[in-house]
Amino acid sequence: MGRKEEFSRIPRQKALNLIGYFLHVFHQLVEIAVSVCLLPVDNAVLLASYMLGVISASSSIRRRQSVLQNVQFYPKTILITGIDTPHGLSVARCWYYEGHRVVGAEVRDLPIRSGESMSKTLGAFYYVPKSHYVSRLLDIVHREKVDVWIPCSERISVLEDAMAKQVVESRTYCKCMHLDTEFANLLGHSESFNQFLIEKGLPMVGNHRVQSRDSIHKILNRSPTKVYLMQKATPVPNEKEVIVLPKRTVSQTYSEVSEIQISKDRPWILQQQIRLGEFRAEMLVVRGHITAIKVKLANKEPGWGTSRLDEGLVIAIHKLMESFAMKSGPRLTGHLAVKMMVDEEVESNSVRYVIHITGCTPGAAAVKSLLQDPSCPVTSGYLRLLSSQPDKTGDSGEGPDRVKAIISLSPRAVPRMTVVSEILKFIPLSQSSRELVDALFFEAKKFLFWKDWRYSSHDPLPWWWHAHIYRPLSQIGSILTGVGVSNVQ
Repeated sequence: MGRKEEFSRIPRQKALNLIGYFLHVFHQLVEIAVSVCLLPVDNAVLLASYMLGVISASSSIRRRQSVLQNVQFYPKTILITGIDTPHGLSVARCWYYEGHRVVGAEVRDLPIRSGESMSKTLGAFYYVPKSHYVSRLLDIVHREKVDVWIPCSERISVLEDAMAKQVVESRTYCKCMHLDTEFANLLGHSESFNQFLIEKGLPMVGNHRVQSRDSIHKILNRSPTKVYLMQKATPVPNEKEVIVLPKRTVSQTYSEVSEIQISKDRPWILQQQIRLGEFRAEMLVVRGHITAIKVKLANKEPGWGTSRLDEGLVIAIHKLMESFAMKSGPRLTGHLAVKMMVDEEVESNSVRYVIHITGCTPGAAAVKSLLQDPSCPVTSGYLRLLSSQPDKTGDSGEGPDRVKAIISLSPRAVPRMTVVSEILKFIPLSQSSRELVDALFFEAKKFLFWKDWRYSSHDPLPWWWHAHIYRPLSQIGSILTGVGVSNVQ
């Protein structure tokens, strides 16, 4: 009874925090146990990967060896911040196999070496504290004689990297693959970006706030081929009134508009209807010219990108993006993901695509698919930073091979099943036992090499180190430091 009374005196919130802390510790211990159990298997995979690398050199390794044997080749030193991201490590590997020297950096302050820092592609590695980001970058650039800096860290904002670029390029010969501060501010905010599109004469989605019937008719008459969805600016609960304009005839349109209750106090939103969906163009842009690009369907509809109609749409998007980059001017350098909505306009004897730009997301994190695509020439695109007179673009042309290289194919639908779930069908287990096995398999997937982006058959140590050194030691540290204890006591 005494213990029950003592427990009952603990405030409810502290009791919940205590339970949460023990659950957290239990989860960490399960992951450590799984890591220990899978260590022999993962050791075998690591050893096999190294043995296969010794026995047979891959095309990537042969390419590196061939480049380094060329007496006219001068390797560059490349600094990549954010080596602990999938796209950062992927870019580092691309530079390495092209024969260059890579310096990796992570924006964190930890005593434990991360798995990515153990990659054989890195000639040097640094931790960069966020509190001394710019000064530490300058020190690394000077010490390692860096030629190109590629910011890939997700712990630093686009604007912070833009300010660092300004300092680095003003004090060293290093070139940075990033926007300047003016473009980072301009492209990073929807209002300024929309104004930029208007000033450059680039197409954008029609989205109008209307306060009178006359303004509705003016917009409809100005764009007779467009279809608009109209709804109240301030939605009324349980009322989903959406009006499609224009109607089949002019008289029906006028009749519909005349019944709308609209005023300055009760405005409506007139938004252009888009029929073919949203697309993304992920790009590397150097001094106003596209050096690499991939076009993808935003909703990942299975099988998209395989038909001739899809190729025609990609050509149209590519032309618009070239116009966007050119009109932005030679100061535009960086990673950009431009969002577009595609509509169809029906004319007397034809149907044509109409592409409208809806937004832009700058930064390497926005173009992960492009940077992780082995078919994209990212290194050659980056090297144009060092050229005083870069080519207009290496991506011009509309040949079938060129168009297919631009398309980022949507994956075909694959049934969601695992080997474990299939095997369990034939084993008599209770529902709770099945759920336990599924949970253990979910934890085990974190340590399986085919599920981990850190794994490469030519560079397996980052995966192994992360799974069996970095993760367990981090979890032990988390337990020992008592995460959540301060809230309980």
